[in-house]
Amino acid sequence: VVCVHPLDVPEEAEDRRADGAPPAELTGLRYCRAGRIRAEAGLMAFELVLDRVLAAGDTAVVEYELVLPADGPPGADYRRRFPRPVRDYLAVVQFHAETFPARCYGFYQETGDAPRERLGELWIGASGSAHIAVGAVRRGILGVEWEWD
Repeated sequence: VVCVHPLDVPEEAEDRRADGAPPAELTGLRYCRAGRIRAEAGLMAFELVLDRVLAAGDTAVVEYELVLPADGPPGADYRRRFPRPVRDYLAVVQFHAETFPARCYGFYQETGDAPRERLGELWIGASGSAHIAVGAVRRGILGVEWEWD
């Protein structure tokens, strides 16, 4: 599985910290291991390597956490691009215990340039998380977006 995340860093910011590490930390891996990790041009890309090669109809679960710099701008969404349809998709967004957003929504986009279609408001529970679960996912982008005030 290849993941690409925008880091929302200013253009003048370095793609790596002074110690040579990527600008965000990939941690909390479950059901997979980290492969190659690259950061440049405000993006961080990494591979999540599964225990086995999947055949058509197989399922897999991966869990990871991307820890962004504390001094960076607050995030506003999490999205996953689907180049082809998939049977089921579940995403859980865990917010920091001290900073829950005011509102949270699921969304769909046909392409990155297309307008977002809101799929409804998502509950942020006492655990500080919100999730979206979609069956029969079509090609496009699914995500969770939130508002801070």
